[in-house]
Order: sequence, then structure tokens, then C-alpha cells
Amino acid sequence: MKNETRSFVLGRLWPVLSQHWFKIGLVFLALYAVLSKDLSFNINIQAPENPATQPLEEYQSRRQVRKETLTDNSEIQPQATNRFNFLPSWGTDDSKYLILRLNRIEEIQIDEFIQRFSHVAEAEQEKFGIPASITLAHSLLYSQAGLNPLVGKGNNYFCLPCTDDWQGQTQDGEKGECLRRYDNAWMSFRDHSLFYTTGQHASLRQLSGKPYQTWAKALDESPTNTTKRLAEQLLELIDKFQLGRFDA
Repeated sequence: MKNETRSFVLGRLWPVLSQHWFKIGLVFLALYAVLSKDLSFNINIQAPENPATQPLEEYQSRRQVRKETLTDNSEIQPQATNRFNFLPSWGTDDSKYLILRLNRIEEIQIDEFIQRFSHVAEAEQEKFGIPASITLAHSLLYSQAGLNPLVGKGNNYFCLPCTDDWQGQTQDGEKGECLRRYDNAWMSFRDHSLFYTTGQHASLRQLSGKPYQTWAKALDESPTNTTKRLAEQLLELIDKFQLGRFDA
């Protein structure tokens, strides 16, 4: 009886299997793929989590190495120390890193400053012989593109100090030093030209027509300069923002 039943079933199924064998094969392959993926998923879930901690340990190790590097590098340490201070310590005797502070200002503000005062610097060059690029770089550095509080308080774009022959307005610097005060920006730029071509700087008039590299060195060696590496900072700004294009 069992043999007759088996023969009957095979007799009924065989035509279907022979006609649709390809589709049936695809169904079995799909079931196999689903069962295999489910098995792999379960294995991954049950896997230990210890290997995931390795990237964190590696990150902490790299972070420690970078921290030690910053601590040992005296040249970049001040920048790391003041990284959260947008307008830190404006004292003229602490301006070694003025260019680092300026580099943290958005370039669009710097470009607007250059566009605003480029014609003034060109006019001062024509009258006094100081390259426009030097005047622009000097004002950018000390006024921090106009963001230095001394600009808002007294339009002093160059942090020019009071001297014995100064009879104009004055203002106090951050450390109580006497600094010059002006009614407007133009007066500050004009006094800058006079400051570096008369009095104890009268000899700089002989540099009229000389390239900005010569003027950068002369300002660096000026007896009134308290900014370390001033020439380097001026030249870097002139190169970065192509200020030489404003020189006649």
C-alpha cells in the first residue's frame, strides 16, 4: 500500500518538478541565503565586545603623543594656550604672536580691511615714500584687521606710542602705557607716515623707492620697535595677501 501511495505521489509531482525545476531551485537558493545570513547575524551579536575598545585606546595614545609634542614645542605653545581667547593681550611688548592671532580672524574681514584702506596706503606712499604694502601689513598686524580695542577707543591702527614731541590726544594701553589717540582712521595713517619719516626715524626717508623687503627690515630695527620678528610677520602678510600689488 505504501509503495502504491509513493508511486501515486511521484506520478503526480514529477510533471510539476520537471516543468518548474528552475523556479523551485531558485526558491531553495533564496531560503539557503536567508538562513545563512541569519546565522551570521546571530554569531556577530554574540561575539565579545573587547576588540571595539582597541580604536579608543589607540586614539587616546595618539592624543597623548600630540599633547606632549605641543608642550615641548615652545614656538607653538602660546597659540595653544590662547586658543580660546579671540582678542587676548594686546600689549605692544607681547606682540611676537600677533600674526597668529590675526590668522584666527576670518579672511573675509581681512579682505574688507585691505579693500577699505588700500587707497589710503597708496596715497601715503605717493607722499612719503613708504610702500603701500608695508603700511597695509603694519596696520593689519597691529589693528588685527580693525578688531583691536585700541581702534575702537581711539583709532590707533598702529599702536603708536606717545613721544616727547607728541601734543595730540592720548589713551591708555592695556598695561597703562601712553598711546596716541586720533579722531578718525585717516589721521592714524597719516601720523604713521610722519612717525616713520621724521624725528628719530628721519633717516628712513632715504629708503623712499626701495622695495618693501628693505622697509620691513628697517621697521624691525627701529629703536621704537618692541615686536619680535616684526619683519618676518610683515613679509608673511604681504606674501599671503599679495599686498605688493598696491605698491607703485
